[in-house]
Amino acid sequence: MKEGKKLKAKDIDALIFDLDGVITQTRDTHKKAWKQLFDSFLEERGMNDRLGEGDYEEYLDGKPRYEGVKSFLLSRNISLPYGSENDPSEKETVCGLGNRKNEFFNRLISKEGAEVYDEAVASLRKWRRMGIKTAIVSSSKNCKAIIEKAGIDHLFDVRVDGLVAAERGLSGKPDPTIFLEAARELDVRPERSIVFEDAISGVQAGQRGFFGLVVGVARFDNRDELLRHGADMCIDSFDQFDLFGDEHIAGYFRYTKPMVFSAGSDVFDILKQKRPVFFLDYDGTLTPIVNRPEDAQISATMRSTLSELAGRFTVAVVTGRDKEDVEDFIGLDQLIYSGSHGFVTSGPGGMYMEHEQSEEIIRQLDQAEKDLHRLLDNKGEGVQIERKKYAIAVHYRNAPEKYVPQVMESVDQLVGKGESLKKGEGKKVVEVKPDIDWHKGKAVWWIMEALGLDKQKDTVPVFIGDDVTDEDAFKVLKGKGIGILVENRGQETCADYSLKNVFQVEQFFKKVIELYAG
Repeated sequence: MKEGKKLKAKDIDALIFDLDGVITQTRDTHKKAWKQLFDSFLEERGMNDRLGEGDYEEYLDGKPRYEGVKSFLLSRNISLPYGSENDPSEKETVCGLGNRKNEFFNRLISKEGAEVYDEAVASLRKWRRMGIKTAIVSSSKNCKAIIEKAGIDHLFDVRVDGLVAAERGLSGKPDPTIFLEAARELDVRPERSIVFEDAISGVQAGQRGFFGLVVGVARFDNRDELLRHGADMCIDSFDQFDLFGDEHIAGYFRYTKPMVFSAGSDVFDILKQKRPVFFLDYDGTLTPIVNRPEDAQISATMRSTLSELAGRFTVAVVTGRDKEDVEDFIGLDQLIYSGSHGFVTSGPGGMYMEHEQSEEIIRQLDQAEKDLHRLLDNKGEGVQIERKKYAIAVHYRNAPEKYVPQVMESVDQLVGKGESLKKGEGKKVVEVKPDIDWHKGKAVWWIMEALGLDKQKDTVPVFIGDDVTDEDAFKVLKGKGIGILVENRGQETCADYSLKNVFQVEQFFKKVIELYAG
């Protein structure tokens, strides 16, 4: 990696750590205490049931103690009064059971002690010597006692735990409040800070707080679950986390445009004054990039949010995919769909446009597809040729690095044969497209004109995209609208603002909906 791309200590405001499963090895102790509590409780009620492994992950892990009790009881259709935090442990209330669990836990800690993950503590010491601020954030009311017993309490500038949360009325994970409280006490910006979490509720809280990087610590074979619920990346141990040498990590702190959710951002002030018209890329914007393009399914929550957005505003999806494919993926009739980089567009009310040279373009691409298969079939393991109506995409995300030059040379050879085709590049993909002056930006403005919105001064077009092909739209909207680049990793762009990932795109939609609902 080039020297200029490496992070330095001054690029990071703070490192915020969960306790159990990240710094200390008390997860098994908590599980034992919970099992002791609920196994005996269920037996006393005459129920032939016990606390299972899946129950701990789903109902208890990472949550404040009383919330965990409520969650588990609800899963068994058991209703108890909430009670008071001062309830004795033998009282059958939510708080009483929670206090009984705490007694079990403290006895186990006294007997077995509190172990730490040596590699985590070693990294923590190293980063503190570099002058980086640190905080410990935990739902546990035992956090202070545990870090003192482990002899690591001096390694944290700030502690926000279950005791602090109770004193200040802070909500527990997956609400981001305790993480944001730690950032406030440290006097740092969330978007320039890193959260380390091992629980699903914790990585969700880190994303909802708009922290710069949320690292899932997957010590318990839960990597896929952490990534699916919000972790930007996962490690099995801190030995794998090269904070100042990994280009991927550096990318989260190299945004070339202001972050939409950062302090001082004026995006929402603009959108209060002018009604937005949304133009959205699909892959990497409405759904994460996946290894196989046919697997890029939009999530149920994103579809629901998009439906609500389209109920209030004009929404168009402008994508390199075939129009019919993205229509099937999203499945919402109220949207406008513009496929193949805008070569064909349709929408409600009979809107329809297809490029006048479509027949000639398709004929040329039919031949180009045959030529590409001849050049690349059986010559590039992991290379996937995807035929679209108005383009051919050659994906090499799953191909060994040694095959990439061959892919590029084959495409260059093909487009160099005449003047009718051109090459376009994206994230781990190269496209063969018709060499015609038509692109996403022109498609966006055609839609604006078709709807009569180009002359309305009280509207503002907003384009959100993540790839090189979206730059055409950003250029067209420069000075006329708002361009937002997703996953900005230090590249030059004509966009005006940045969003970190697909999760933040969905949160952006929700925020705009709230603005107008109010």
